[in-house]
Amino acid sequence: MKYKAWIFLILANLFWAGNMIFGKFSAAEFPAVWTAFLRWAVALVLLIPIAHFMEKPSWLQIWKKNWAFFILLGAIAIVIYSYLSYASLQFTSATNGALINTLTPALILLFSLLFLREKVSTFQVIGLITSFIGVLIVLTKGNLLQLFQTEYNKGDALMFLAVVCWTVYSLLLKKAKGIPPVTLVTNIAIVGVILMIPFLFLQPLRTQEVTSFGIIGIIYLGVFPAVGSFIFWNQGIKVLGAGKAGVTMNLIPVFTAIIAFTLGQGLVISQIIGGLITIAGMLFTSIKRKQG
Repeated sequence: MKYKAWIFLILANLFWAGNMIFGKFSAAEFPAVWTAFLRWAVALVLLIPIAHFMEKPSWLQIWKKNWAFFILLGAIAIVIYSYLSYASLQFTSATNGALINTLTPALILLFSLLFLREKVSTFQVIGLITSFIGVLIVLTKGNLLQLFQTEYNKGDALMFLAVVCWTVYSLLLKKAKGIPPVTLVTNIAIVGVILMIPFLFLQPLRTQEVTSFGIIGIIYLGVFPAVGSFIFWNQGIKVLGAGKAGVTMNLIPVFTAIIAFTLGQGLVISQIIGGLITIAGMLFTSIKRKQG
């Protein structure tokens, strides 16, 4: 079961890597709130029938027991996190966004230790540090001094706030017991989409600026990062815990580099080495601690 959880987490981060690329394109054509709204509206077209026919939940009963929990998660993960992520990409680069996202594993591990009292093993700490170094090598193409030469802006601040929201969401997921995974995401998404409707009027959509490529981007965001990643992430956290799951998010910049390569952008040797170091760090994290 744990091996399956690791695979789920790897797939979740693969889809999120595409989210950074397509999210950047969508940000040029859609206001941030519309990007977030349309992404989850598309997702619900798939989520509702999948949940209904595969998991056969008692919708009303689950809602009555967990409505406050769904509203909280929907506000944090669907409304605030999605909006901040896409709003940030209007002001910053996908590279900067990926760089700030590397703080996620450390924040999840720290918050897990402080608030959930999750035990952190030596291997987890070594894995986290190793993965972080690997990610920095990927993002800077081997020139680590570039970190201090990069100009940061308000888009980076928005992305950092998004990372904090994702950390809180990941910790709260531990309380989602007894709710089927797709049903959980579906309820959260329904709440999020409803909550976003009033904000659509504050940022009108300019339909004349929307291209077919932008529409394809929204469909990708709705199918893969929204449906696939959320379901896989939720399942991975339930099995492995937020601390271990968080380290896998260091794979996002690695996968982003690979996707960029397949789209015609070159890869340098430092990115390949950094990717291998990141994966090695993740393997350290997966090592089971010996019982005393």
